[in-house]
Amino acid sequence: MDEDRKGGFEKGISMMSNVLMYVCAVLLLVMLFLGIADVAGRYLFNKPIIGTVEVFEVLLPAMVLLSLAYTQQLKAHVTVDLFCSKLPPRPRAIVGMMTTVWAIVLFALIAWQGVLSAISYRQMHSIITNIGLPMFIPRILVPVGALAMCLVLIVDLLHIIDEMRTHD
Repeated sequence: MDEDRKGGFEKGISMMSNVLMYVCAVLLLVMLFLGIADVAGRYLFNKPIIGTVEVFEVLLPAMVLLSLAYTQQLKAHVTVDLFCSKLPPRPRAIVGMMTTVWAIVLFALIAWQGVLSAISYRQMHSIITNIGLPMFIPRILVPVGALAMCLVLIVDLLHIIDEMRTHD
């Protein structure tokens, strides 16, 4: 892949993960305001908002899944590099490449199974009680988050390959 196309691919993936991060921020604000309104309604007017728990059950996993790619882009996931930090650059890059490939495979499998799960829930016409939301909508967030993570990991893999070429 030439440098212009690679740079464009990387910028596109970065933009996608940034957009997903902003979506997560909006979801967090929705949860904040809904939680405040529910507590105020419950204790001030004795009228809680029906379905608040169900909405939280949908939004919280959505925030986690959709933020994975952005967190990976920032390299903010917890890592233990006690062993790898002692290795020379080339073996360290090989270990990084192997773990990144395994992560891509894992998240590709999660995306694939997430799509199958969402299709299954769509075919069953399953809905979330109290809010009437079709169950496949939150289920589709699993493959979206996993696919975004795969794309960020592919960018990471390209960087590792470049790093290995420079250490030859």
